[in-house]
Amino acid sequence: MLGIKNQGTGTLRVMELFAGVGGFRQGLEQVRTPAQQAAFKVVWANQYEPASKKQWAAEVYRARWGVQDLVNEDIFEVLQEPALMASLDALCPDVLVGGFPCQDYSVAKPLSHSQGLQGDKGVMWWAVSRMLQARRAAGAPLKYLVLENVDRLLSSPATCPGQDFARILVSLQQEGYAVEWRVVNAADYGFAQKRRRLFMVAAHESTPLYTRMAACAGEAQQGSLPWLLSAGVLSKALPASVKDGGKLQVFSLPVGDFAAMSYVPLKRGSGFASGGVCAAGWVCTAPLVAQKLTDFTEFTGLAQALTLGDVVRETGEAVAPACFLADAALPKWQRLKAAKSIARVSAHGHAYHFSEGAMAFPDRLDAPARTVITSEGGAGASRTTHVVRHADGRLRRLVPEELEVLNGFARGFTDIAGITPAKRGFLMGNALVTGLVTAIGRALWQAQT
Repeated sequence: MLGIKNQGTGTLRVMELFAGVGGFRQGLEQVRTPAQQAAFKVVWANQYEPASKKQWAAEVYRARWGVQDLVNEDIFEVLQEPALMASLDALCPDVLVGGFPCQDYSVAKPLSHSQGLQGDKGVMWWAVSRMLQARRAAGAPLKYLVLENVDRLLSSPATCPGQDFARILVSLQQEGYAVEWRVVNAADYGFAQKRRRLFMVAAHESTPLYTRMAACAGEAQQGSLPWLLSAGVLSKALPASVKDGGKLQVFSLPVGDFAAMSYVPLKRGSGFASGGVCAAGWVCTAPLVAQKLTDFTEFTGLAQALTLGDVVRETGEAVAPACFLADAALPKWQRLKAAKSIARVSAHGHAYHFSEGAMAFPDRLDAPARTVITSEGGAGASRTTHVVRHADGRLRRLVPEELEVLNGFARGFTDIAGITPAKRGFLMGNALVTGLVTAIGRALWQAQT
């Protein structure tokens, strides 16, 4: 028996896939209705790390959110378990959210080595697709989707830039969804971390939001940009404008089993720009950038943009001795952070120079942090690890609590029994900036009617 469905003005019920430590939940639970009720409620979540015996992300999730909502099993096995899938019928979720694993698109490896949708992590997209199919088959399709990934998804794979994203859009259209997307840098909206991520918002054809998206996609075919710049969920959440010199591109992407194979990339790369909408077999896309803002109160609660220094100063003297850099290790740190050009020969015998620019050492405290990645918590010297100057003049790595704050979590959020600082850093490298989710969630709730 199906539960009572949301009628459009109350709390939206959420299922969270690839939940990690609960970043989407953290962001959405900050959203309130005009009556100060919760706008979103997570009723079911899945988190499982197949490469790890100890499920640290799931353990943190349980510690912070409770055990009743979390299924700590492989999502593909969950999809095959009738009892677990039937339990969703009673929960009646309205929204699916998740940051499906992105390592196969990450800048941590060259694009030519990225496996995209065919990689071990990239295939997780098909778990999302199968969940949508299952909810449709149950007669209760999910109304809305909010998904997150690295921006490189737009240009994967290297052999046909954008084809992976085309496949995702085609599969969503087949399930009855219109989709909008945006590449967002959290620092552009006042957050203390430069973290570029791709956000996607989709609406099912049974919703009024879908009708409006499809209509605006039709207008875009005539050269109008209302959905991308003013009317869309993402444009209302995170104001944007067209990049100087940027142009709207419109092309067909029909629904069908072989439709994605008809996608042809542009000569200069992917046909998908940093913002766009896909509805009724058409793609409208343009290079968008964040609007220049002078007041960030709407996003962070403060008028001025946050910096790494704001986060570091809150730490005070609460720094473990192991976080400080040993004098003997400084030359290695300096070498890794410095500019370099190294002669190399490829596997095919091609000679080339591998070049890297210099990085600030230590990191600037008057600017946002660089992107936190999964190796951030490691103790060894690393080019990508943040190093800051402590109040007493010594150099140190960031403590786990600072990494948590950079993503919008409370200090100590991942501090559970038995967990190491390195693992806490790893979890934050896989997380998202939760304040962006809050902004998107607020705009989605307002746009549903």
